[in-house]
Amino acid sequence: MVMALTLLALGTVLDAEVRIPSTSPGSVMLNTVSAAIERAVVDRMGDVQVVVQQVSTTVAPQSGLVATAEPGSRLGQPIRFIVFAGSKRVGSAVARLEVTGSAPRARRAFARDEEITAADVDVASVEIKNVMLRRMPELGDVVGAHARRDIVAGELLTNALVVVPPAVRSGDEVQVTVTMGAVQVSGVGRASGSGQVGDTIRVTTPSNRRPLSARIVGRGAVEISR
Repeated sequence: MVMALTLLALGTVLDAEVRIPSTSPGSVMLNTVSAAIERAVVDRMGDVQVVVQQVSTTVAPQSGLVATAEPGSRLGQPIRFIVFAGSKRVGSAVARLEVTGSAPRARRAFARDEEITAADVDVASVEIKNVMLRRMPELGDVVGAHARRDIVAGELLTNALVVVPPAVRSGDEVQVTVTMGAVQVSGVGRASGSGQVGDTIRVTTPSNRRPLSARIVGRGAVEISR
C-alpha cells in the first residue's frame, strides 16, 4: 500500500506514466552486486566498459539489484554505492573500478582561455580515471570550448579542464526521470538552473511548482533518485 501510494504521488507530481520493469522469465534481471554496479556506472557515464576489480558488501545475490553511486564519487578511488532490491534498500557496497572508453584528448598544449579547434583534438580509447563519475565530454562538446587552465599535450579534456556549454540551461524544458530502486517514473519539467552532466539543479513540473532537486544525466535530461 505504501509503495502504491508513493508511486501514485510521483506520477501525479510528474504528470507521467509509471513504468515498472518486467519480471517475466524472459526479462534480464541483475542478481549480483557487481553486475548492479557495472550497470550503474554505464548509466552514469554512457558508452564505457566497466570492470569491478574489488567489491566489499554484505548484500546477498538476488533478483533485481540496483546500485546508486554516492554524490561526488570519483574514479581512481573506492566508490560507495547504495544497493536496492526493487524499491527496498538492502545495503551498500564499496568497489574499486576500472573504466575504459572513448574520450577527447589534446593533440597539443593549450594556454589558459585558449580556444580549442577540431584540429587540436583526437579521440582515444583509454582508461578513464581521476575524474568525477560522470559522462566525459564528447568531441562536439570540446570543439569551440576554452581551456580552464594550461593543458599539456596528451591530457584528456574533461569537464574540469575545458569550459563546456551547459547540458541544461535555466528555463529549458527537460525530460525528468524519478528512480526508486528498479521503479521509474518519467515526465517533463522545467529547469530552474544550468549545469553539466552530473551537476545537481532544481526543476519544476506542470502539476507541481515546488522545485525538486535533480541530477543532470544528459543533454536536456535529469534524474531524481528516491
